[in-house]
Amino acid sequence: MPLYSRTRSLLLLSALCCLGVSAYAASDTTLPNGSEFHFWEKPLTFSKTYYVSASNGDDANPGTQERPFRTISKAAQVLLPGERVVIAEGLYRESVDPARGGTGPDKVISYEAAPNAHVIVSGAAIVTAWEPSTGFTYRGPHKGDPQIFQTKLDGNLFGGYNPFGLLNVPQQKAYLVSVGNHPPGQPGYNMPWLRTSLNLATYYRHRGLVFVDGKPLTQVDNFADLADPAGPPRPGSRAVNATIVEEPQNNLYDEIGGAAGRVWIENNGMALHIRLNNDANPEGHKIEITTKETVFSPSQRGLGYIRVKGIEFQYAGNGFPMPQRGLVSTNRGHHWIFEDNTFEWANSIGLDIGDEVWDATMPPETLGFDVVRHNTFRYCGIEGLGGAGNPGGLHGVLVEDNLFEWIGWQDAAGMSESAAMKLHNAVDLLFRRNVIRHIRHANGVWLDTVNENTRLTGNIFADIPGEINPHAIHIEATALPNEIDNNIFSGLTAGVLIRDTNNLIVANNLFLDCRAGISMTTGLAAPRLIGSYGHTADGWNNQIYNNVFHSIGLEAIQFTTTTNHSDGNVFSKMPYFGGYLRVTGPTTYQVDDVPEQWLDLAMWQEEHDWDKHGKVVDIKASFDPDTLELTLTYPTDLVKLPVFDHLDTDFFGHTTGKERFPGPFAEEITEKRNVDPRR
Repeated sequence: MPLYSRTRSLLLLSALCCLGVSAYAASDTTLPNGSEFHFWEKPLTFSKTYYVSASNGDDANPGTQERPFRTISKAAQVLLPGERVVIAEGLYRESVDPARGGTGPDKVISYEAAPNAHVIVSGAAIVTAWEPSTGFTYRGPHKGDPQIFQTKLDGNLFGGYNPFGLLNVPQQKAYLVSVGNHPPGQPGYNMPWLRTSLNLATYYRHRGLVFVDGKPLTQVDNFADLADPAGPPRPGSRAVNATIVEEPQNNLYDEIGGAAGRVWIENNGMALHIRLNNDANPEGHKIEITTKETVFSPSQRGLGYIRVKGIEFQYAGNGFPMPQRGLVSTNRGHHWIFEDNTFEWANSIGLDIGDEVWDATMPPETLGFDVVRHNTFRYCGIEGLGGAGNPGGLHGVLVEDNLFEWIGWQDAAGMSESAAMKLHNAVDLLFRRNVIRHIRHANGVWLDTVNENTRLTGNIFADIPGEINPHAIHIEATALPNEIDNNIFSGLTAGVLIRDTNNLIVANNLFLDCRAGISMTTGLAAPRLIGSYGHTADGWNNQIYNNVFHSIGLEAIQFTTTTNHSDGNVFSKMPYFGGYLRVTGPTTYQVDDVPEQWLDLAMWQEEHDWDKHGKVVDIKASFDPDTLELTLTYPTDLVKLPVFDHLDTDFFGHTTGKERFPGPFAEEITEKRNVDPRR
């Protein structure tokens, strides 16, 4: 692998987010096995168009432009394959249940907002009947004269599903755990950010959410907590279960503008007691409560070829997975298209695709082939996008040009379902040009169990702190090749976790200001079998090539075995003591007799013959997750390396030559630009 060097100073930053598809080379869509991602969409034409208007429609109308329907639900009952509904600007408080799907790429059923129209579909109702609270009191000292108000809920608001009468706790209780995945004392425990106890209090809160003028109320566990600030109980104030870690729920609210006050829900879910900030009277404020589990989902399972475009979905009181039920749900559908939508303020999941639960029956159609493009996922308590593949897999999903932010505020990461996107059994997934930032108590992307031929390329992962499952990308229990390339990782607890996984390529990425860059763990109490592939996932043949690591606090690369490979990586501002490359041995069983080692680059090369072309340089870099501006300066030599695998396009989609620089950028850029990758 011949190398050459030249002295230069480099400022990097740019996304060229206005580039069209034609600006991306074919290899932007090349999957790890060398095949091209399958795009099934065709140009859309419609045989008939219906219209909906909340302001001047009537469901007794024929649904024409002159005489539109009033509700989307009415259109959902009459639409046939190859037809669409155009929705006028307005607020639609309903739960849409499509009666049927399309029959193919040329016979799609489409639900779309009118051009430039702000269409909101809400799962909340306005509550106006508030009066001073009665029947409960608070004992002990408190400040001032708390002004607490109550309302009795009308059962007709809910239509059979009352989120205020249901707890968050998942139906499959195996996912309710009280310690991190690797607690102290477990053999081979070596991941310090998994040592904390879990906040179990969040599981026992009610699913219902309350909003005052668009701001959430913090749910408290006792009436007395309305008088005092929500938080751990005072010693001696009441009985406490020491095994339940109780923490306030408003950590995220504080970061995004704060809560509007507090709410306590009576046990039967039919009465609410609230105290607003500054002891304000509810009169004159718009108070909304979630009344539905989902706002768009067919009751018939397995519908396909449905398009949803340009709609803002908000407010659902859904429960914690498993099962997965989103604010919007395909209900085991296939070939859905979601584009230009917003999924906001789901108690649990914003959008679910695939199967919602492990023991679902095998569908007649292969599961997957959904397109999730140019959407915004924001303020979802557990997941923005969730999807499970039954043993047949979740196939051919395209996730591109989306924004995921402020996901995971429920603080339930230890349940192992929290992430901006959490998929199971993904096959031929293409996840490209997305921005994942400000994620709390959750991973960025989690690909869980038996993933095949997936590629994550050209994305930004920024500001993902945490102590339980805090990784930007977490890939688990996977044997066949997958690939992570041309991404930017910044401001993280950890970049990539390779967990019980073989044959993963991590190449040409930038890791900036992370506690750990690439970590590995192998074995959960015993060797981990991977489906029907005939062997365990033993941390074998993972390839770490041509990445740039800058300002890493703990480890740049960690392997559990010596059966992995790394080369061409660049290191800058590593820990002072020098041990930024690590070999730990398997978590609970031994494949190689390798003692735990902390190494610098020279010893990494000498002891294991890794990174023959690796280099230590002095880099200056910064990244702003809000403006998406990156500055990256190399004041010393930077060398080009022959293109690894098929990575002949870079973060911007620029075609490279036969050689390219380590990291996501193929050529130097001499001016400061924004690096938003979304088209």
